[in-house]
Amino acid sequence: MTTATLGQRFFASWYPGFMSRVERAGQADLRRAQLSYASGRTLEIGAGDGLSVSHYPDGLDELVLLEPNPALRARLTARAGSLTVPVTVVDGDAHRLDFPAASFDTVTASLVFCSVRDPARALREVHRVLRPGGRFLFHEHVRGTGLRAGVQDVLTPLQRRLADGCHANRDFESLLAAADFAIEDIAHTRMPTMMPTIVPLVVGTARRR
Repeated sequence: MTTATLGQRFFASWYPGFMSRVERAGQADLRRAQLSYASGRTLEIGAGDGLSVSHYPDGLDELVLLEPNPALRARLTARAGSLTVPVTVVDGDAHRLDFPAASFDTVTASLVFCSVRDPARALREVHRVLRPGGRFLFHEHVRGTGLRAGVQDVLTPLQRRLADGCHANRDFESLLAAADFAIEDIAHTRMPTMMPTIVPLVVGTARRR
């Protein structure tokens, strides 16, 4: 069993409380709407402490929750115990998913691609483990425009240190457009928080070609 790094422990000490407030401000409604499209065998990448868990539909064949931070994974396991669907909590790396090709009907990611080291590689892994026609449900904060983009650029080095590698200025939309997915829908909205670097948000669905 891996041991949490100092950065992982620090992140786990404040992030769940912060996100719980954001969830109560309206973020939970976005999660619920997004995850209602999950079906079959489903994988969530970077499940954190389990804020998404209660929003999955009851009819899933299996839910696999991947979380690399040991300090968050313990809380995730406790939350997952309340589910009625078969659920497995695993350690893992989004850059090298330890699952066979075409083994999931749905892959979900919520506020994850800001912090992976190589997002293009992680998207290729999502594509690989999805069956043909399978759905990728994404919910990510993104690079803004104008003055906000400049603020994100300036503050990203600090945010990476405080938030376990989070790049506030990462252009997830461009990365997704360059990947081998068919984007079905994408909504541009706002995260209900006063933190300026993570306000721009995209929520949507893509399919493996």
